[in-house]
Amino acid sequence: MLQPMTSSRFFAVLLISGCATGTMPVPESPRGVLTAGFVALESVYNSELMAPYDVLQHSIFRDSLNYIALFVVTPTGAPFIMFEGITIVPHYSFANAPPIDILVVPSTGRSMNDDLADEVFMSWLYETTQHARFVITVCDGAFLLAATGLLDGRVATTFPADRYRLAEMFPEVNVLYDARLAIDGKFTTSVGRALSYEPALYLVEALYGTEHARRTTGARLGPGTRSTRLAP
Repeated sequence: MLQPMTSSRFFAVLLISGCATGTMPVPESPRGVLTAGFVALESVYNSELMAPYDVLQHSIFRDSLNYIALFVVTPTGAPFIMFEGITIVPHYSFANAPPIDILVVPSTGRSMNDDLADEVFMSWLYETTQHARFVITVCDGAFLLAATGLLDGRVATTFPADRYRLAEMFPEVNVLYDARLAIDGKFTTSVGRALSYEPALYLVEALYGTEHARRTTGARLGPGTRSTRLAP
């Protein structure tokens, strides 16, 4: 049975209640291993690829039987260079990647222009999105998903400075200007950058519960960590 998941209870604990808008249908108790494919192109931003990867990868430490198995997929499977100059070797190419349950689309330095004109990538994104159970975009990854037409008639958000451009380029998408996360069915779009952890944490809670998400965040921050400490 599918249950609608509304704004995250766990996010209220993080004092960011109200950041999530929409609903996500999820299994009550997913069993077994889910796959998460992170599609990456040249000049992908480090934070928007690695922050959600970090969160989802830790699911295996919470439950060794029911967790998320992650991989990075690129058009050719060849090493690529991130926006910050780091070279990454992906796990798979489009040709040999396994089926993807959770598709994560981080933004690159070219998400609003050159990537949209990449016919091979856009065709793969369209087909893979249709078969994925959950789809997350981080920052301007929303432009790529919107270009498939699969966000038409749905709510979405992106990096705050780019929301008006998203609405202008894709008028069929209902762009939210005051939400850090927009959840519409299986789609989660998000603002990215320093908040790139959030959509993955939302999905972890939706799939595995509040305590699982709380423990994952605790592993990121450590017990008793304060957000700000001023010198005397």
